[in-house]
This record gives sequence, C-alpha cells and structure tokens, in this order.
Amino acid sequence: MQYTPEQLAVFNFVQNGSGHGIIDAVAGAGKTTTIMRSTEYVPAEAKILFCAFNNSIAKEIAAKFRAQGSNRVMVKTIHALGYNILKVNSGTGKAPQLEDKKYPKLLKSEAVEEILLPHYREIIKINKLDPDDKYNRHNLYAIKKLMFLVRSRLLDINQKYRATLCPGEFEDFLALVLHFGIFNSVEAKKANFREEVRQYFLCHELLLEAGNELSLNSQIVDFTDMLYLPYAWQQYPTTKFDFVFIDECQDLSKSQLAVALKYCKSSCRIMAVGDPRQSIYGFTGADIESFERVKNITKARPLLLTTCFRCPQQVIELARGIRADISGSKTYPGVVKTINAEQVVHLARPNDLIICRIKAPLVILVFQFIDQGIKVRIHEDEARDFIAELKRLFKQEERQRKLSNLRGGFTELKGFVTKRWHFIIEKNAERIVDAIERDLHITNEKQYLEQRLEFLHKKSLQWSTDCPRIEDIMRRIYKFITHEGDAIKLSTIHRAKRLEEDRIFVIDYDKLPYLRLEIKDWEITQEINLKYVAITRAKEELYLVESEPMQNKAEEGNLFDDLFG
Repeated sequence: MQYTPEQLAVFNFVQNGSGHGIIDAVAGAGKTTTIMRSTEYVPAEAKILFCAFNNSIAKEIAAKFRAQGSNRVMVKTIHALGYNILKVNSGTGKAPQLEDKKYPKLLKSEAVEEILLPHYREIIKINKLDPDDKYNRHNLYAIKKLMFLVRSRLLDINQKYRATLCPGEFEDFLALVLHFGIFNSVEAKKANFREEVRQYFLCHELLLEAGNELSLNSQIVDFTDMLYLPYAWQQYPTTKFDFVFIDECQDLSKSQLAVALKYCKSSCRIMAVGDPRQSIYGFTGADIESFERVKNITKARPLLLTTCFRCPQQVIELARGIRADISGSKTYPGVVKTINAEQVVHLARPNDLIICRIKAPLVILVFQFIDQGIKVRIHEDEARDFIAELKRLFKQEERQRKLSNLRGGFTELKGFVTKRWHFIIEKNAERIVDAIERDLHITNEKQYLEQRLEFLHKKSLQWSTDCPRIEDIMRRIYKFITHEGDAIKLSTIHRAKRLEEDRIFVIDYDKLPYLRLEIKDWEITQEINLKYVAITRAKEELYLVESEPMQNKAEEGNLFDDLFG
C-alpha cells in the first residue's frame, strides 16, 4: 500500500519520536488504517492498548488485528475499561451488574422520594403553586406537570454531571445547567432562579449519594457509572500499558478521558486521533473542546491527515466550505446533485444510505418504502427506537385490543389518540419561549402525528387478516425495517458517522445546519459539524434532498413580482 507523506510522518513519530501525539484527521482520511499500521512501529516489548469509541468499532478493529496475525494489541471500549476498574476493585467480590435504568428507578423509589420531598416542596412553592392544596384541580395538575419536569431534569443533570466530572460546588453546578440549556432563557431571568437551581443542586446531591451508595453496596451500575465511579472512588486498574491509542478523541467526555489515562504507565506514550469537525456528541457530555483538551492535557505533538480517500472531488469541494484543508485522492468529479423529497423513493436502490439530522422525515420515508413493499434496514438500536416511538402513541390496552372489537375500528381509536396527543403536544410546547417558534412546533408535531396515524390506519386495513391488533402491525413493520439482505439503509447523521456508501441521500439538506432559537454557540458548531459528517459519507454520489418540492418553491414567487410584475 502506498502511504501519504502525512501517514509516513505518523509512523516515524511513533517509531522515532518521544512524548505524546495527536492526529487531526479529516473525514475519510484512513485514520483507523493509519493507527493500526502505527502499532507495528511500537517497540516489540511494549504493551499496547487501543481505545475504541463503541463496541461495534472495538469488535471490528480487534477482528482486523487478528486477521493480520497481531495478538499484542488489546482493543477495548472506554466503558469496558471503566467497568474493568470497578470489577478488579470490587470489595464484595462480585462483578458489577449493569442496570441502565438505575437512576430512573432510584428516583421513583420511596426512600429517595422521601428524602427529596422537602426540596420538591420548595420548588413547587418557587413556581407559585401550593403543595398543600389537594382540592384545586388546576393546582394539582400544574404540580403533577411540574414534578414530571423536575424529575426529567434531575436525570438529565445527573448524567451530564457524572460524564463531565463536574466539581461539587454550587457555582459549577449552575454553570453546568446553563451550558446544557436545562432551563430556558425566560426561567434563567426569573428573580428566584438561583434559589430554584439551588434546590435542584440539593436534590441532585442526595440522588447522587443514593446512587453511589447503591453501587458500593450492591454493585449495581449504569453506563455512566462505568466512567464516573473510577474517578469518584479514585480507583485504578491492575494492568497498565506502554502505548495507548485513543480513537475519536474529539468526542471524549472528561470522564472517558480520565478512564483512558488511568491505563497509562507513567512512561506511557499516547497517540490520540480525531477530527474536531466531527465533534457531534456534546449532548452526551462531550464538547467541542474535547480535541483541544486532549492535546493540552497530554502536551501532544500535532500531526495531520488531510487527504480524504473516500470522497470524489465535487464532494470534497462541498466539504471545503466547512473544513478548508481537506483534499481528495480521487481525481474524478463524482456526482453532487440537488433533488426534491418526492424523488427519493424512486431513485433510491439497495445499499444506498439515506441520512437525516432528525428522525421524523426518516419515519415518513420508511412508511413510503413499506407502502411500495421495499425492504429497508435501520440500525438495531434505531429500529427499536422507531417502533417504541410508534408504540408510545397508544396506551398498552389500545395496542392489545382487537380493532374489530371497536365499533368504529381504527377510526374510533384514532380519534381518542389524536385528542390525547394534541393536548400533550400543546402542553409540552409551553416551554418554548418564542410564540412563533411554539406555534410552528405545534403545527409540525400535529402534522407528524397525523402522518403516522394515517399510515397505521392504512396498514390496519391492508393487513387486517394477519394483523388484527396494533401490536401485530408493529411487529410486521419491524420486519420491514430490519431486513438483513441487500436493502436501502436509513440512519440519523449521528448514527451514520462511521458509515460510508457509494450513494448517499441527505434528507432536508437545505435545513442544515439545524438551527433554532436559544441555540448555544457550542451547539451551532456541532450542527455545522453534523453537516460536514453528512456530506463526507459519499464515496461516489451525493444527493442533497430539499425539504420542499422544487416546484412548490418556484411557485412561491416574491413580493417584488407581486407588486410590479
């Protein structure tokens, strides 16, 4: 294989250099190939660790090392490394038990409810409600709605607090909730805002203490605990390494970085690799500063991989609008074409990848493919989310009931569901500060609801013999979206980050970057990064799908033509 001068510089640094390095690699630069090849330049006696971003990547890379006959590199996810630290330091002799819903269950427990109740009461009072008035229906409903929001916020805060290794002081806690937009701008301007946040702070202290105690006594942990508890309990692994490779370092949270560093000997060398323009996981606790943080903490020597081997020249030119230093090894132009949404179903073919920033347009697209009997494939996790979202439209008894037992069939059920969800949509939208944005959100959500219900109504008629209940319809849809053979693939941009295909369709491209009111600067950066990720999945052809049919856009006209045409 012919390597670029930049790749050769990486190999030379690993073999002959000293200290730590960090590779700034553009999309499609062959970074995995480069760092796998780099391991061959590490001294033979050195113990090597490769930190992979997720489990599927870890399995893929471990398989590649085995295929090359290399058994000297340990490949692990950082979560697995954190879990191992907890396991080897377990005082009970028991391995930690994963309970992903640990904190939601804990928050609902009677013991935790009791210790949080005084602070809940204060939050209720701060929001001008009466916790003791049990006869005013409006007051009770408002309290119920507020407490749902409080618990939801506490769980969100808890995950981000642990992922970011937030210090335990109130001002740090306040900075955390403001950074992640836990409260909107109107709430943040209230005279008693700090007082309300302090109650959340006290609630979270108690919740975190209960969670840590549960982990200590019963070895029950969730995924974030695997990263947080080794830090909180100052635990270390029994095995450390001479050379550590860290993949996707632009998306490391502080807790992930802390776990990786625990596996380094004092004389260890680190080689991190990432692309700051592919930092897209800020909502999980990583941030746009992750790449720079790794570089600064390790005092790493910067290295570059700026040649993209994946994309043809027209795609490269588009990507340069976001990352100017990207260049392409392919000399031919490829295809970059703008199309309208109505063309996708007719143009897409097996093995094409269709991606979108949000799930709703993908859901509608799936419906269109199913109507035409076209099989599609969605990642297992997203397929489960897809079905769960449809199931949430209905109560459990509604999903289990035979539609033929309803006097009006699905039409009758649809009426109940529509009325219920219109109420929920309007209530949920109350937190949106801007009236125009709020009305638009309500309109879009109601339209999306109608589209899903109309599709299910159609299928209830077409599949009535085999699918007498909503639950049966859901199972049949799941088979359509998890086809194992050659199929059209659909994914959110987040999930598509490690993917590539000859032909890529980017749905709602004209809405990228996906901006909204009250969006923070770091979120804007990540939205631009998502556009860059979407563009650079294409190996040959890139289809930029407009959110509205072009014909409709042309017919809209403009005020000048209306007045003077």
